[in-house]
Amino acid sequence: MTNIVILDHVLGDERRRRIWDFLDQPGWKHGAYSAAGPDAPRYFYKHFAGYQTSAHEDRDAEANAAELAMMAPLVAEVWQDLLRKPLRHQRLSRCYANMLPAGIGGGVHLDSDCKDHLTAIYYPQPDWCADHGGETLFFNRQASEVIKAVVPKPDRLVIFPGTIPHAARPIYGGAPDATRITLMFKTLGRGA
Repeated sequence: MTNIVILDHVLGDERRRRIWDFLDQPGWKHGAYSAAGPDAPRYFYKHFAGYQTSAHEDRDAEANAAELAMMAPLVAEVWQDLLRKPLRHQRLSRCYANMLPAGIGGGVHLDSDCKDHLTAIYYPQPDWCADHGGETLFFNRQASEVIKAVVPKPDRLVIFPGTIPHAARPIYGGAPDATRITLMFKTLGRGA
């Protein structure tokens, strides 16, 4: 897969709501960051399965899927659905959720340096207005130009190679109480 793929109406509104309700519960940890350095903005996260610090951790994809089923059965159901079509031929390396409160965004980063590693971001929020921001921006290799902006519409999934530089933009524009919650599946190709 070489493109950024956007899929809408992925789970349907009932399942999207169940995922939102599950994620929008207490239990968030603070301290995740996407850009390096001591001044990088920190945000909230929930880790469900797979490596926690580095993709170089010795983790087995089947064990990651089993860990996900144990830690978050509802999210594991979504993973199984994604394996049937958009992520066919992929294996799970990591699954987690991020929550960015209003005014906090992420830095430009890569998810992987391997071309067959994919990232799938699911947007479960109940509604969204483009004026609120929160887009996922994708950049050229030098991170000097935006090549695509994805608005976090409800029940949307974006899949892309982990080698594409990207960043989460903060929520703004009159949405001071809004949060940006995303559910991430990091994957490896079957041959990896």
